[in-house]
Parts: sequence; structure tokens; C-alpha cells
Amino acid sequence: MKLMNLNKKKFDLSLIRFNYSIIKMSAFFSSDPYGTSEVTKMSIGECFNLLTDGELMTPDYQRGYVWSKSQQQAYLESLARGIPLFGQVINIDTDTGAQYIMDGQNRIKTIFKFMNDEISFINEDDESIKYSDLSDSDKRKIKNTKISYTETRDWSREQCQEFFMIIQEGVKLKDGELIHAKPDNPLTREIAHIYSYFESLFNDKARDGGLGLTPGMIHRFGHYEIIGTIIHMVRTSEYPIRPGKTALKEFKIWADPNLPTPSQRDICITETKECLNKYSQILLNVPRLRTGVKKEEHLRLLYFIHKSRIYREELTDEIYSKIDILLNRVLNKDNPEHNQIIVLGTGNVEGIYELYLAIYNQ
Repeated sequence: MKLMNLNKKKFDLSLIRFNYSIIKMSAFFSSDPYGTSEVTKMSIGECFNLLTDGELMTPDYQRGYVWSKSQQQAYLESLARGIPLFGQVINIDTDTGAQYIMDGQNRIKTIFKFMNDEISFINEDDESIKYSDLSDSDKRKIKNTKISYTETRDWSREQCQEFFMIIQEGVKLKDGELIHAKPDNPLTREIAHIYSYFESLFNDKARDGGLGLTPGMIHRFGHYEIIGTIIHMVRTSEYPIRPGKTALKEFKIWADPNLPTPSQRDICITETKECLNKYSQILLNVPRLRTGVKKEEHLRLLYFIHKSRIYREELTDEIYSKIDILLNRVLNKDNPEHNQIIVLGTGNVEGIYELYLAIYNQ
């Protein structure tokens, strides 16, 4: 009897382990899965018509078209040589019929730009040709070429954004692009709002009183990194180290509706605007800044202006002159202060502020 009871217990225990293993295996799948998807095809002609009619769109959370001429040529060469075209991901909203490019925007738009004569193709005879130069048969062949793509249906906006950010891990988005990719994040909204106020500040050349950011940097949302870093600097009073990573860190904090608090956010944004407003005046009136400086040097000076409360003062010619003298001292490689800043930047960044303050007050 004891032997039978023992065997029964072993049998019951094995059932428990078996059932537990089944439970563990079933937990592999998420309780909140993405919607359906399938690999399908469409012709380039169909794709071109959808883009032309505005039925195939790029969602607002994506970066813009960024391919260089060499990338454009490489993809058009794939088309010219009959290499399979694939990799795009398109989400369809079945309620409205709208289609959104979640991935592969550069591929699709390269062909679209070529067919619109916006870009040319260098063929194997080293001739630069436009789509309009092609024969009717070549045009038909291009239009009939099939593109393989993944079609998804009725994915939520959040799922599309998450998917976009996940698949870009291999392509490596800039930090500013990652921030822009989440337009519903409160920090992203504030950055876009601040940029609308100070667009000329970020877009104008240094000689015209701007920060002198390149069009490429703006195109890839480098200004989001700068604004996000300034917001972090104003909120925390921390020296701006690694602008992109700092802005991304702040972006993640603001994803929590309680961090920072609503009142802290309002104060922070108000101060950021005040600081940028005064900096706009400084850029117009300090000769050294009109010759152009790096973004890190702009942020360093902004930190000094904010922490010293210069941005709260009525700006005068004397203040402009003192800032000009300060910059000529710290930015001239022949001066000892320039090397001192390099050393301080590796361990005592607050010492840079103290050095700026000492020179400014001389």
C-alpha cells in the first residue's frame, strides 16, 4: 500500500510538472499582439499612383527622406539590373483606406523621385538620364516591375511607432530622430512648440544671427537634440554633456506623466524660451558668434548664461562686449584657457562654468 501511495505521489508530481511546463510554454506569446501581416506585391506603377494621389503617405513620426546620391544610384541600379525589390512595410487603415509607409520610405521615394525627374540615373554607359528620356517600352517595364512588401492592417498608431523604432535599431536613428518619432510624448510636443517660436534661430546662418546648423542636421532633427538638452539643463541645472543622449534621457523622463510635475514643466518651458530669446539677441550682437561656433560651444555658453542669470538681465553693449572677450579667450587655441577647458571636460565640467564666470567678471 505504501509503495502504491508513493508511486501515486510521483505520478501526481509528474502531472503537476507537465502542466506547469504547458503553462510556461503558452506564456511565450504576448497578451497584446500586433495585428495581421502578410507578404504581398504591387507594381511600381501602382505605388507611384498611390503616392501621387496622396493615398500612400509617410506618417508624421518618421524622419524625412535622407538618402544620399550614392544610395539613390545604388537602388536605381538594382531596378535597372532586375534585382528583386523588397523590404517595405505598409500599414493599411481599413476604415479610411489610407496607407502608411512604416519602413522603406527611402526606397519607395527614390523611385518616385526618379519617375518625377527629380533625380537622374547614371547608366552602365556612364550617361546621366532622366525618366522622361526613356522609351515608352522602358517606362512600361519600370511601371510593371513588382515590389515585394509586408502589408499590415489596422495597427494602432502606438504599434506603428513602436515597430518603426524597433526596426530602425539596425539603421541607427539619430537621437533627435528617435525623439521626433514619438510626437505624442509631452517633451516632443514642447520641443516642436519651441522650435516654431525660434525657427530662424536654428535655421539662420551664424552671420545672420543664427546657430549656423546645417540643413542636414535640421533634416535629421539635430535641433531636437539641442532643444531637449537645453530643457534638461534648465530643469536640472546640470552641465550639458553629450547633447543627443541628454535630450533622449529627458525624453524618456517626460514619458511619465508625473515626472516632472505639470508645474515644473511649465516653469521649465517658460525659462527655456526666456533663455533662447536672450540668446537670440546675443547672437546678433556678439561678433565672435557671428563667425560661427560649434553646437557644443553654443550649449556651453547657454549654460553659462542660464546659470549666471544673465538671461534675466537687460542686455547692454557692455554685456555683449564681455561675452565677446570671454569667447575669444576660451575659443582661441593659442590661449591656455582653451586647453584648460579640454582638461576640465574630462572630469570637472562645472569647473568650465567657474572659468567662464572668472573671465567674464574680470
